[in-house]
Amino acid sequence: MLPFRAMKPESRARPYPEVAAFAAHVASLRGLSTILDVGGAWTREMALLHPELKVVGVGQLGVLDQSRTAVMITAPGPSALSAVIREAPITIVATTTPDPMFARLTAAGLSPSFVGRTRASDEDDERTASLLVADRALPDPGAAPGDFRVVAIMTAYNEEDIIGPAIDKLVAGGIGVYLIDNWSNDRTYAIAEQFQGRGLVGLERFPDAPTDRYEWRSLLQRVEVVAAGLDADWCIHHDADEVRCGPWAELGLRDALWRVDQAGFSAVDHTVLNFRPIDDGFAAGGDFEAYFRHFEFGRSAGLLLQIKAWKNAGPVDLVSEGGHEARFPDRRVFPYKFELKHYPIRSQSHGEQKVFRDRIARWDPRERAIGWHAHYDELRPQESFLRRPEGLIEDRGAETRARFLPEFLSGAGLANPTFPAWALGSTTGRAVYLSGRRFVRSRTYARIRAFPLFRIGVIRRTLHRLRARLAT
Repeated sequence: MLPFRAMKPESRARPYPEVAAFAAHVASLRGLSTILDVGGAWTREMALLHPELKVVGVGQLGVLDQSRTAVMITAPGPSALSAVIREAPITIVATTTPDPMFARLTAAGLSPSFVGRTRASDEDDERTASLLVADRALPDPGAAPGDFRVVAIMTAYNEEDIIGPAIDKLVAGGIGVYLIDNWSNDRTYAIAEQFQGRGLVGLERFPDAPTDRYEWRSLLQRVEVVAAGLDADWCIHHDADEVRCGPWAELGLRDALWRVDQAGFSAVDHTVLNFRPIDDGFAAGGDFEAYFRHFEFGRSAGLLLQIKAWKNAGPVDLVSEGGHEARFPDRRVFPYKFELKHYPIRSQSHGEQKVFRDRIARWDPRERAIGWHAHYDELRPQESFLRRPEGLIEDRGAETRARFLPEFLSGAGLANPTFPAWALGSTTGRAVYLSGRRFVRSRTYARIRAFPLFRIGVIRRTLHRLRARLAT
């Protein structure tokens, strides 16, 4: 195993800065045990984030369990590496000279599952390096059979400008929609009614009577109940202002979920693209996906975890993580993220209406007290919701997805975790850090948080600071 002291700390000079995070994400979710690091891209930060992975160098080729190894190549390796590539489940290559590596993969009987670009260094804004991903375990089962049923459970409040196109896009892709309307006071419910008998499998108002409170916990619990009662193979926790797709351009969402299902996985995570308005020209009822073309990646903690599609084999828990994650026993999350295109604000007037009247004014104070509904806290009345296009990424379809391949497939490079210097400085520091992280994720810590004394401010703040430092 590569010693911790031999790993490089991250620096401005590190090559291929997203590749180690990408390889760790895929290998961990695939249940692999080892990373073969050809080129020294693994860092001490990665060793703290992924202690479950053993990292070895080319000097240990002879003792590898190749069936449990992901190969990460960022430099030419010895000829003996070809034998490992032929047997390893996953090979990930980052290079500025792709042709020799294409030839090497072909000689090993491999064809890349994904091809795109990544940064050759932190300063490489042009993303001049190629990223090749060869995954032996991705089946191609063809189109989903007619009896493979997917239902999107959609919650909505005052979404009349997009609810029709949102439902229509899902239905056109062979996905049923169950709409839970939170007593909208616009035409959301009436527009949805028009889809009854043509893709809308359920429509209800929740709760039983109109309310001036947005109680997210209750809505999530209702989604859980609806999902458990559906005759569906897969469910999606879906908002009205979202569009989803898989990582394969040639497949629709339903066929992409079928491929995940046939690969033996039971849940899907998502990379979030927040599309922003650059003008006030969007017409209500129009194709919002076609109109809005500029986005930024979701980078906050709540947006980096979006496990919101799952195989409907039993009850799920959506409440514990505030709707960001569906939890259930024996969950296997697909290693490659799907895409979640999010269109929360569509114009200046829509932003003012949604944020200050439809949302902030209706938040449940009990949910605010536990840290929910904080995403609009920095916005102020009369603030502009329109963005300058040069500060955003223009969506150019396949070109954009290839350019940002590690971000789209794994979220690599979107988070910016920080670690105390003592944890990075030595093997002992790493061990202490990991012990502390295990504690803040333990049942013991959960019981401490539930203890009445936890409500005392100084104790609560101290434990929150501890968790923030250790639960990166």
